[in-house]
Amino acid sequence: MTNNLFPNFSNYGYQVTRELGQNHAGGRVTYLATEINTGNAVVVKQFQFARTTASWSQYSAYDREIQVLRGLEHPSIPRYLDSFQTAAGFCLVQEYKDAPSLATKRQWKPQQIKQIAIAVLEILHYLQSQIPPVIHRDLKPENILVDDRINVYLVDFGFARTGGGEVAVSSVVKGTLGFMPPEQMFNRQLTLASDLYSLGATLICLLTGTTSTEFGSLIDDRGRINFQQQVPQLSQPLISWLQKMVEPNFHDRYAAAEEALDALIPLEVLRPIKIPQVAWAMVGLLVTSLAIAMPIGIKFWQSQLVPELPFNDKIQISTDPKSSDNLDRLSIKSGRVYFTIETAELTAQDYQVTCQIFDRQERLVAMGQSTLKASAEGLKAWCWYDFQKADQPGKWMFKFALDSQIMGQKKVTILP
Repeated sequence: MTNNLFPNFSNYGYQVTRELGQNHAGGRVTYLATEINTGNAVVVKQFQFARTTASWSQYSAYDREIQVLRGLEHPSIPRYLDSFQTAAGFCLVQEYKDAPSLATKRQWKPQQIKQIAIAVLEILHYLQSQIPPVIHRDLKPENILVDDRINVYLVDFGFARTGGGEVAVSSVVKGTLGFMPPEQMFNRQLTLASDLYSLGATLICLLTGTTSTEFGSLIDDRGRINFQQQVPQLSQPLISWLQKMVEPNFHDRYAAAEEALDALIPLEVLRPIKIPQVAWAMVGLLVTSLAIAMPIGIKFWQSQLVPELPFNDKIQISTDPKSSDNLDRLSIKSGRVYFTIETAELTAQDYQVTCQIFDRQERLVAMGQSTLKASAEGLKAWCWYDFQKADQPGKWMFKFALDSQIMGQKKVTILP
């Protein structure tokens, strides 16, 4: 049964179920709909140029979005499915991702924000690896979707441009104030570093608890984003990384997403805790006490210790997080590979979980961090790696740590 509050797209094969959002200035309304033939949930973006003050010339943004999306195939970019034109406006249909945007008020821990940053940089690296490269031009909290499992998706390619190392200027400045790099705001040539500024600004929003509409309060009269005083818990290397991401001059930023990603992965998130001298004295006393008690307590201690790397046999490697397959040989062509650990051998409490992936040359190529709570049923953690054409086959290593202690590791043979 059709809801009179929503447009009727049944002639085009879609049934609207609810409104997801709208942009009054751009004349756009976004709906959640069901594809009638398959029952699949989809997103329908309707550009209502016939009912708003928006001009027909703005149709070009939607036509551009279609052309860009048709050429992309990445699990973190909702796929283009269809488009059609009605009396009220033009409609674009995309794959639906059940995840709120970063503009939705949620409490993110710094380790989770780093994980989100890594995921977005991986998406940007994919876009920048296209021929010609794709520049998103409107990267902001509203256009990054993240679900409860820290799956990250990039949406809204209406302002996207394709081009070589530098993207030519357009006649109209397009983007979101506060998140546009200076070169975009002043309608100058864009580079692969332009989206990095927008990502840096987005991450600063999350880390400081600043909303998109209040972000201007962090920008000083020199055009620099001042956030350092609001994040005293962050490590200095991470703060320096963020500062480099949002340098006003693009020459002072990282040149591209891959360079920014390589610089971010090994960084510690939090500032080391300094132990006062009194505390060090207590540590010394504790060590002395342990040394005295060692001869009589050794057998008891050995009986309480868990075996070395107790979770080795619980690491599962597959190409599907829901699969029960446990692979030890994979092809680079497998695409996304999931590393999963599920165990019931933990005390019910919060743990800082870290996943690290090393290539055949023992270089850290990916790392994920998050805080998870173990329950009576145990703890399940998983992360993934997207293989690229540039990756080299050989023996790769996956390591899993709880509270900075390595608890399991496993090698997998990567085939060409």
